[in-house]
Amino acid sequence: MKGAVKSYDSRRGMGELSRDDGGADVAVFVSEVERAGLATLAIGQRLSFSVQTDKMRKRSFAIRLEVCA
Repeated sequence: MKGAVKSYDSRRGMGELSRDDGGADVAVFVSEVERAGLATLAIGQRLSFSVQTDKMRKRSFAIRLEVCA
């Protein structure tokens, strides 16, 4: 899936990605940003990612981040 960084606060270690398919925004956490080898995310930055859902919290979050060329 592809999308763009909607918001990211490195002090809080979290943000949101908007999805190109028009689905609901997806949370992104600093652990996934670091796992992708990135220091931070910039608003508007294009990424590809997978979505995982936490069934207890009923919230989706991004995993396996990759910067789009």
